[in-house]
Amino acid sequence: MRETYLQAGFVRLCWQKLFPLMVLNVLFLLCCLGVLTIPAAATALCRGCQTLLLEQPRPFRSFFRAFRAHLLTALPLGLMFPAAPALLSYGCLFYVQNAAQTPFLTVCAVFCLLCACLTCFAARFAYPMLARVELSPWAVIKNSFLLTFRGYAFGWLLLSALLAAALAALFPYTLPLVLLLGASLPCFAAVRGTQPVLERLIEKEENE
Repeated sequence: MRETYLQAGFVRLCWQKLFPLMVLNVLFLLCCLGVLTIPAAATALCRGCQTLLLEQPRPFRSFFRAFRAHLLTALPLGLMFPAAPALLSYGCLFYVQNAAQTPFLTVCAVFCLLCACLTCFAARFAYPMLARVELSPWAVIKNSFLLTFRGYAFGWLLLSALLAAALAALFPYTLPLVLLLGASLPCFAAVRGTQPVLERLIEKEENE
């Protein structure tokens, strides 16, 4: 199955899995209604997308199993990844506003912006990792930063971020698409990029 998804084009994969992706998106939105359940819902969505990508049976059952299993373990990710980019973005804005008096602050603003982007990409790696690998949340956070640029993962994470940004930028015109594929399509792109890296990580741990 690994060769199948590596050789197939992403558009073809999405077309083949279109209906399950729609169902997973609706399940994700419903599970986000509790607010505190959003991190677990994101992890469950990643697990469902991984099941689809690997052509394993019962992706919706995998979704609910992951959701129940990570109700608590996903909370640190839910606190870390929204807070860190928000603080770094605020720092970037602060330095830009004060750069007129102190030009050196422009360097600080650029640094904060790069760190905010890195944190966003790491978040898109962390949830698939938590869904696939048995690690503590803090180990997931650390490894997500270390593995973001491994292999072709970064390109897929960038595609995932661009898809989400396009849907958000064109809202409310994209409302029907958001309800049907707004979360599952970017997640599927992130899973497509992170899955080979996670497989190699698992194989390495099993051989040691």
